Amino acid sequence: MTELNLSARLRSNPESLANHRRFGRQDRHRAGTRERSDSISHVRSNALDLKARIISLVALFALAGCGRTEPTISGPLKQRGYVWQREWTSAVVDALGETNRRMDGVVILGAELNLAGKKPAVVKATIDWDALKRQAGHCAIAIRVAPFAGPFRSDGESAQAIVDLAKQLLAEVREHDVKIDEFQFDFDCAEKNLGSYRAWLRMLKPTIQPEHFVITVLPAWLTSSNFLPLIREVDGYVLQVHSVPISAGTATTLSDSRLAHEWVRKAAKFGKPFSVALPTYRCAAGYGPDGKLLSVAMDSVQPFWPPGTRILEFGANADEIAALVNDWQRARPREMRELLWYRVPIATDARNWRWPTLSAVMAGRLPEHKLNILQEGENPIDLSIFNAGEADEQLSANVTATWSGTELTAADALSGWNVRSQINRAVFSVVASHGLRLPPGATRKIGWLRFDRTTNLETELSKSK
Repeated sequence: MTELNLSARLRSNPESLANHRRFGRQDRHRAGTRERSDSISHVRSNALDLKARIISLVALFALAGCGRTEPTISGPLKQRGYVWQREWTSAVVDALGETNRRMDGVVILGAELNLAGKKPAVVKATIDWDALKRQAGHCAIAIRVAPFAGPFRSDGESAQAIVDLAKQLLAEVREHDVKIDEFQFDFDCAEKNLGSYRAWLRMLKPTIQPEHFVITVLPAWLTSSNFLPLIREVDGYVLQVHSVPISAGTATTLSDSRLAHEWVRKAAKFGKPFSVALPTYRCAAGYGPDGKLLSVAMDSVQPFWPPGTRILEFGANADEIAALVNDWQRARPREMRELLWYRVPIATDARNWRWPTLSAVMAGRLPEHKLNILQEGENPIDLSIFNAGEADEQLSANVTATWSGTELTAADALSGWNVRSQINRAVFSVVASHGLRLPPGATRKIGWLRFDRTTNLETELSKSK
């Protein structure tokens, strides 16, 4: 049917025309509905696609985050050392010159301040300013404040004592024309008081400026909400990754390498440059019946311990710390700027590393361990142990001497040793209670052997069982 004939028929039949118009509207409605439905479906489809893409991107970022590592740097570290002696002897002055040749600078103890008594008590170091000016290259000065529970008011007597002492030390520095690169403030504040401790730093900073103002911090502070506001008050900080355990049985070493790595990573997240302090010392710690730390014996300090005190020895493990330094030389956070060694070797110190040990560890190299048996004289023959290595050695070994064609007529062991003789053999053993140590380059005589005629003596060093 043509379009013309259809129009004619509709005009002649009004009912058909009405039906056609109604059905036409319905058809157009259905078509519109289909178009809207198609549009809604298209929008829904796009929304689902967008949602899927967002989920995919989030998943990709999550995967990237899981595999992401913090940026690191490598290479040699700047290294300085602490001269922490109150009394400046000739040995301290000599050590200063050696430190200048081997390190990038020194931090010297200027004074110690005790605020726990009725009145602030100050002990100043007897610094040889002329020697310091002559031998020290880069130098920093420090104040050590003994443990103090507060109050920390900026207008209090304690705060004023700190400011006055800082002014006195800086005046002495200028008076002796010594150039310093830094002023360190060393205070082991209780974590709960860090917010109040800020008052001291804000008050002290104008006195220190324009010198570089640095504080020492404890690893426990890193998790405190007050830590970031605290370090914003200063120019830098030294993270101490060594300490004497405050309770007996909680640790066996002064520094734990695994924890040191963890603490350095945490410190780096604050985005502020910092140094890391490592130990070189040994100490004896006295603990009361309740297991709490009473005090610590160092080279320059020997406290009085009451009866019943449990005494434990702690020492820096040179091999472990050398491996730690090597790790940081290969990769470390860029915020970690240097190492600070507590303390520099002093010839008269009995509880500290010698330079051969520290030099090896500073290079990130395990110190060489080597003990030799020396013989002196033909008959009798004196026996000694010589430390030809680079590290302190605990003398827990047996020295066995053997011979043939002659008879032993006499033998004796020196203090700290005993000797037992057998056929063609003598064994020297350490008396366990003495706990003998031998630093690098040192010799220890152990005893002698006499024979009925001269003989060739064979010696062997073995670990005691």
